[in-house]
Amino acid sequence: MEEKDNLISLASILYRNRKRIILLGVVTFVVAAVITLLMPNYYKSTTLFYPTSEDLMKPEKIFGGSTTDLRFYGTDLEMDRLLAIAESPQVLDRLIDKFDLAERYGIKEGSRQWKSRLRNRLLKHYEVRKTRFDGIELSVEDTDPEIAAAMTTAAREIISGMASSVIRTAQGRMINALEENIREKEILVNDIRDSLRTLRERYGIFNVESQAEQFSGLITKLETDLQKERVRVETLASNPRIPRDTIAYLEANLLGMEQQYRFLTGEGETELTGLQRFNQGMGLVSMLENRFFRENNQLGFDRIRLKNTRAAYEAPYDAVFVIQEAVVPDEKSRPKRSLIVLGAVFGVVVFYSLGLLLLHSIDPAIIDRIRKESL
Repeated sequence: MEEKDNLISLASILYRNRKRIILLGVVTFVVAAVITLLMPNYYKSTTLFYPTSEDLMKPEKIFGGSTTDLRFYGTDLEMDRLLAIAESPQVLDRLIDKFDLAERYGIKEGSRQWKSRLRNRLLKHYEVRKTRFDGIELSVEDTDPEIAAAMTTAAREIISGMASSVIRTAQGRMINALEENIREKEILVNDIRDSLRTLRERYGIFNVESQAEQFSGLITKLETDLQKERVRVETLASNPRIPRDTIAYLEANLLGMEQQYRFLTGEGETELTGLQRFNQGMGLVSMLENRFFRENNQLGFDRIRLKNTRAAYEAPYDAVFVIQEAVVPDEKSRPKRSLIVLGAVFGVVVFYSLGLLLLHSIDPAIIDRIRKESL
C-alpha cells in the first residue's frame, strides 16, 4: 500500500508540472530541429575488394616449374598487407594532396600541427574494415557525393598501387641480383673454357672417352701385333733359306713397331708422350669438363629465370580484385535528424522529470535551510 502511495505521489508531481515538461519538450524539439537543419549532409561512398595472390607475380607460378597450384585470391598475408597500407599515413597524405583537403576542411597549411589535424579530420570520414567474408570494405564520407565517390576510388587505387609497388620493388631487387650473378657466372664460364682449351692443347686431349677407348684399342692391338712380329722374325732368322734382305726388312719393321709402342706408352722416354701424357691430363680435363658443363647449365638456367622474372615484372598486375565499385551516393549517410531530435527531446524530458522527482523527495526543512544559507 505504501509503494502504491509513493507511485501516486510521483505521478502527481509530474502531472502538476506537465505544462513545464511539455513546454521544455517543445523548446528542445525546436532548438534541436534548428541545430540539425544547420548541420551539413554527409554522403558515404563504399567500395568492396579482395586481395589478389602474389602467385600472379611469381615467374615459377606463371610459366610453370612449381609443384603447387596457382592461387588467384590472396591469403591472410596479402589481406594484412592491404589493411596495413590502407591505414598508413601515406595513403591519407596522398588523398589530402590529390583533393586539396586543407582548403576543403578549412585548415591552413603551415599552421601549428596542420598535417596531423588534417589526417585526424580525414580519419573521421575515412573507414577501412575487414568484412566477415574476408573482403575489404573502404568508405569515405563527404558533403559532396561526387567527391566522396572520387575519394573512395582514389583511395582504393592508391592502396592497390602501393601494394603492387612493394612486390615490384622486391622483384626489381631480384632482377638486379640475377643480373649480377649472371655476369659473374659468365666470367667464370669463360675462365673455365680458356683453362680447358689450354689443358687440351697441352695434353692433346679433345675427347676423353673417345681417346681413352682409342688408346686402349690401339695399344692392345699393337701389343698383339708386336708379339706376333717378334716370333715371326725369330723364326725366319733361324732359317738359312730366308734371304738376309728379307730378314733385315722384317727387323726394321719390328723396330718401327717397337718405337711406335714406346711412343704410345712412354717407355724409355724422358718427355711425356702418348698414353702417359694422356693419363696425366685426363683427370684434369675431365674435372674441368664436368665443372664447365655444370656451370654452363646453371648459367643457362639463370638466364631463363631472369627472362621469366623480367616478363613477370613487366606484366600488368593489380593487387586487388574489385567486387563493388564506388558509386555516387544519392542518399545522405548522416546526420539522422529525426533520431537526433527525438533523442534530445527524450533526454531532456527524462532528466528534467528525474530532477523534479529528486527535488520533491528532499525534506522541505533541508530546502528551507539551503535557501536561508544562500541568502
